[in-house]
Amino acid sequence: MKKILFAFFAVAALALTGCEKKGIDIMSLDVTQLDNTEFKCWKWTVKNSGFMDGTVYVWDTEANVVTVLQATYKTAQLNHYKPVIAYEATPADDKEGCESKNEF
Repeated sequence: MKKILFAFFAVAALALTGCEKKGIDIMSLDVTQLDNTEFKCWKWTVKNSGFMDGTVYVWDTEANVVTVLQATYKTAQLNHYKPVIAYEATPADDKEGCESKNEF
C-alpha cells in the first residue's frame, strides 16, 4: 500500500511541476499604474484564445499593450476559451526594427 501511495505522490508532483511557462494573470494588472508615455518594443504571446493566437511584436506603451491583451482575454472568455497570455519588453531602437521581428 505504501508503494502505491508513494507512486501516486510522485506522479502528482511531476504533474504539478511542469516546466511550461504559464503566462501572467493579465486581468490582475492595473493599467492606470503602467507606463503610458514611453514607447518600447513589446513581445506578446497569446495561446488558446480561439482567434488571436501567436506571438506579435508591437511598438507601443506598456499601458496600451496591457489594454489590448485584457480585451483579448475578455473576448476569449466570452467564447468559452481559457487564454494564456504573456508579454515582455524586447530590444529594438525604433518602430520599424520592432515590427520587422514579426513573421507575417
